[in-house]
Amino acid sequence: MERGGKSPAYSKSTLFQLRDDLCAMMANHEYGVLGINARDVTAATLRARGEVHALVAALRSLGGPWSRMRVVATATQIGVREGRPVRGRYVVTADALREGRRHEDAVCRVTFGADVHATDPTKGKGIGRSPFRTKPYDIPLRVLISADADNLLMAGRRISGDFIAHSSHRVTGNGVRLGEVAGALAALAALRGVAPRDVPWNEAGARLGAAG
Repeated sequence: MERGGKSPAYSKSTLFQLRDDLCAMMANHEYGVLGINARDVTAATLRARGEVHALVAALRSLGGPWSRMRVVATATQIGVREGRPVRGRYVVTADALREGRRHEDAVCRVTFGADVHATDPTKGKGIGRSPFRTKPYDIPLRVLISADADNLLMAGRRISGDFIAHSSHRVTGNGVRLGEVAGALAALAALRGVAPRDVPWNEAGARLGAAG
């Protein structure tokens, strides 16, 4: 891309073949965008799509195997890592990763390390160095239950955690498990006619399964 005259906004760009002449590309990164502001997200989406076309044009200008490079599709919307956090009955912090914390009400064990993407392009456009070596740690059920709103559960990226913890537990495998747990807990609460926080752990744990 740089040989073609275009330096990508994300220095850890990837381009890999799916089949024949169809490839997938990840090369854009937007900085300083407020994920809960519609105008910010719209502007970031327009910039990102513009960069994708510019990068593809740069590759195509190299000729040879790149000569037929073209954009087939882009994502329906730009990916937002974090927006407005919701505080749960427990908050996963960086200390959990550092210490490998365990919990009696664990519903997911995370093994993915801290993965903080650059937040300031003047200091780098890749992935920041982890401030410590992470250890596998537990996500307790309390993290999925809102501390301030009855009957509100979180799953996936938006469980109750700080910035560093989020960079670890945000990945798809954990999100699938936590979505399953949130759905099952909601069903148990509805069957008992109680708020999710009031479902006894001895019943919830048996139904949900402990983290392995």
